[in-house]
Amino acid sequence: MDIIIREARTEDAAKLIEYTKLVGAQTDNLSFGKEGIGDTPEVEKEFIKRINSDPKSVMYFAWKNDDIVGCANISGMKRRMSHRANFAISVAKSEWGSGIGSALLEKCISFAKDNGIEIINLDTRSDNIRAISLYKKFGFVKIGRMPAFSKINGEYIDADLMYLDLREKSNNRRKMEAFERLEAIRRENKDEVDFNKEREEAINKKHQIQPQSQ
Repeated sequence: MDIIIREARTEDAAKLIEYTKLVGAQTDNLSFGKEGIGDTPEVEKEFIKRINSDPKSVMYFAWKNDDIVGCANISGMKRRMSHRANFAISVAKSEWGSGIGSALLEKCISFAKDNGIEIINLDTRSDNIRAISLYKKFGFVKIGRMPAFSKINGEYIDADLMYLDLREKSNNRRKMEAFERLEAIRRENKDEVDFNKEREEAINKKHQIQPQSQ
């Protein structure tokens, strides 16, 4: 069965609650456990409405066999931080390694670029190697570590703080384009210089005075 990724709808609220209970029981990498997010469908409907009404926020669900198997969202920030957004993602354990995480992250980054978001922030358990590798693949950079970020069964868990600077990618692209233009100009000028040099050498050779033999 193909995976379908689309934006969240209010009618997905009950499925979202079921999904959070599933993934919460499968891993300790999330902010909730087997209880899920613990909200009612009505509360989740309002949550989805708020996301859909915010031009700098989005939530995507990955669907398989009419069930949610992956979820990712961009949460835009306000006022002087409106150029930034927070990112969160989860994937059902049965789909780990299937590429759903990459597909969801790609969708969120594309949304950010299209909606004026310049920096994406996220946090993840410092020992969540799988997630950290995924984020690095998409250009996220670690900028710090938060000690005792979460507490699970009496154990304190550190979190890595990471961010993706979309301005940097844009600047690098412009620098590369400028470099390529300069290279083209350099090659054109070199061809002209080489031609002039060859012509000058030909003229000098033509008018060169040969030494007389003794």
